[in-house]
Amino acid sequence: MKNKNKYKTNLAIFALSALLSGSAMAGEWAGLVSATLGHDDNVTLGDDSNVVASDAKDNFLDILGTAGRYLKGNKDDGIRLTGTLYNREYNTEDAFNFLLVSGGLAYHKKFGSWHGRFGAKYGYLEFGGDPYETVFTLSAEGRHKFTKKTELRVRYRYSDIDAESSQFNSLEGDRHQLRAQYRLKHGGNRYRLSYTFETNDRNDSSRSATSFSSSSPVRHTLRANAKIPLNGKWGTVFDVRFRDSRYKDDNIVSGVSIRRNDDRFRAKAELNYQIDRKTDVYVDYTHTNNDSNISSSDYDRNEMTVGVNYLF
Repeated sequence: MKNKNKYKTNLAIFALSALLSGSAMAGEWAGLVSATLGHDDNVTLGDDSNVVASDAKDNFLDILGTAGRYLKGNKDDGIRLTGTLYNREYNTEDAFNFLLVSGGLAYHKKFGSWHGRFGAKYGYLEFGGDPYETVFTLSAEGRHKFTKKTELRVRYRYSDIDAESSQFNSLEGDRHQLRAQYRLKHGGNRYRLSYTFETNDRNDSSRSATSFSSSSPVRHTLRANAKIPLNGKWGTVFDVRFRDSRYKDDNIVSGVSIRRNDDRFRAKAELNYQIDRKTDVYVDYTHTNNDSNISSSDYDRNEMTVGVNYLF
């Protein structure tokens, strides 16, 4: 059986962020449904520690649904329930199919000029139809508006990760993430710039004199994205990320020690058309380059997609 790894989608990043914070009153549902057709020129599972690049081209279908409602109160003082379902199905490379189901609760509270959100979330993941991981996450986020056009967000996340199969025991452990994000509105444009620090303490593989693999990176991620409307109902989204990963212990391959270092660059460009207030269609292109001193983790990848989003 092929090794598998976590893949995180970038679908509707601005819409999802708005849904998670929410502005509806108690009892009102808000959500997003998205369907995407795409082509992947190097089917890859590579956002976690064990990168797998297949060198195979394939088409895929993405389905995303997420919804939330306030069980009590509103964004200034309330409890919000959220749920997400995401599924990617490849045409032939079905060992790389991915399923995520998650649900969580968050307490929203305004403290003077700050808005706080304190949440807990549980997620279940499958790859190739097989159980992969369960992830329990605690988070705390603060938002402060300097002006009507500028905002600072800080967020801390702790995740406890359990393997659903002994094959992935090396990935069990915990993850800490701390992010600072600056947001700017300029005319109709929306800009975001963020930095994320991440540390992992995973089980890693069993150690011997000739073999060992670390699954515990320390990561630094810089991200910039922009949402820029064009004439009429047309708009664009640009998203660029650079992630530096340095693993805590040397890998041992055939008795030779080497400390794994990965530098990943990812860029996305999207063109979208607003059909009405709740519906848009889009086409986008994403390029990923993962530069690693471990040859099996060194790869390039290109994805082309066309899809539709519907807000409710």
